[in-house]
Amino acid sequence: MATHDYTRLASQYARRGLMNSDHLAFRELPEIVSRLDIHGDALDHGCGTGRSTRFLQTLGLRVVGVDIEASMLARARKEDPSGKYRQVAVGALPFADASFDLVFSSYVIIEMSTRPALEAFISEGVRVLKPGGHMIVVTNTPEFYGGRWVSCDVDFPENRAPLHSGQRVRVRLMPEEVELADTFWSDADYRDVFARTGLAWLEEHRPLGLSNDGIVWRDEAHTAPYVVYVLAAARPASSIL
Repeated sequence: MATHDYTRLASQYARRGLMNSDHLAFRELPEIVSRLDIHGDALDHGCGTGRSTRFLQTLGLRVVGVDIEASMLARARKEDPSGKYRQVAVGALPFADASFDLVFSSYVIIEMSTRPALEAFISEGVRVLKPGGHMIVVTNTPEFYGGRWVSCDVDFPENRAPLHSGQRVRVRLMPEEVELADTFWSDADYRDVFARTGLAWLEEHRPLGLSNDGIVWRDEAHTAPYVVYVLAAARPASSIL
């Protein structure tokens, strides 16, 4: 299966707003950010064409979006000329330790093809997170690959159960007809990586489609396609006393 052609995909991603199935991944974020009093500087780690960056801006955060793909960032800057976007290399982020109050990442960790790569991605986010800061990670649930969704087609041989960690999986985004090759990781994998990188698990959300969303849901009405992990960086011992 071919890897992602980001140059070709940039314009298609830019047209994919926070609607239909994707609406669920972001619907509860305003309440989470408000309840946990998350404010200040935020990093959108793997911002793509900037839709999540722009969403975080609406929550009153000062956001920097970073991505490894120049074509994605070019589209982000076109959509949001006043926004802050930076290209980064795979690995180290160009920020000092403890720079951000929030590190946010949506649908990026499914692109990590090995456990070491997954752990390195999260670890680097932890490095730039202020003590006591928060990390919010959005990704697919294990159930995602066997469902019938409004905005995604997952009916591919690669997705037949049982899935195992590190397995390549396939998704078609609808209605854009964009096919992506990603990697399956279990909930246990994610929890283990979070713990190994020094994050404290606070809560998780698996939003379902509601009748008042104004959307004719498919399996979203009873099965969550996405999970939102809410985590916290450890505070220095002196701040706990």
